[in-house]
Amino acid sequence: MNRCYNTIKLSGLLSNLLYMLLGIGVMSGAGLGLQAAEPNTPEHTYFVKSLVLGGTICMIVMFGCYGLICNLLCVNLIFTLFILICLGAEYLQLHHYHNPSHLATDSAWHQLELAWHGLDSRPELMHQYEATQHCCGYNNADDYKQLHLLVPASCYQATANDTYEQQKQVYPRGCLETLSNSQRYIQHRDKLFMWSIVGLEIVILLQTTALSVVLFKLRQRQRLARRQVPPGVRREPRSNHVTGSRAQLLNAADV
Repeated sequence: MNRCYNTIKLSGLLSNLLYMLLGIGVMSGAGLGLQAAEPNTPEHTYFVKSLVLGGTICMIVMFGCYGLICNLLCVNLIFTLFILICLGAEYLQLHHYHNPSHLATDSAWHQLELAWHGLDSRPELMHQYEATQHCCGYNNADDYKQLHLLVPASCYQATANDTYEQQKQVYPRGCLETLSNSQRYIQHRDKLFMWSIVGLEIVILLQTTALSVVLFKLRQRQRLARRQVPPGVRREPRSNHVTGSRAQLLNAADV
């Protein structure tokens, strides 16, 4: 029983350490997203809640590690309750903001639309977008030809050698395709990260539940062992030592 308890305790500490690292990752990602998000928007609210969730995870992990190290049953039970609350909060977060990257997709889509349709008045916006995203045109470079415009310098790939043939290498993808691929990657990354947190929380929940059960059984064994002590024998081993009994016999013989 003790070996099983130590094994679960060690695995629980390792899981909590990984859980804290994920909580720090949530706070870091939320902080970066909070700087780019506009205030008073659903996207801004989502990142604020993610920041609070990451800080809560770190505090819960410290509380749970304290219970594991000190072998406190009540603390382990409260830590299990906290994990359940975190799972419920993440479910509500995913339910209300099912796809938070979709909000960022709408914003990026809007910026691309404004840059392309404002090509006549402010062409520098589209050129800056192309140079940043490494794309050319809305669909491809033929969009400029259809508008009877020259392909801008932002559509050409930057190369190490400055030759005429290499300067004529235009980005093969349009900005719309580049944006779609980028957003699909972000969605896949966010989904993988959230499922990693949820899966780890389920593992920690099972570990803390098993640890609480084993610790409760150990406490019961200790109580039964104390109750099985004969009523005339003291529980302190020094009081029942043979040396003490011999001393009392010698004192009685001298009298």
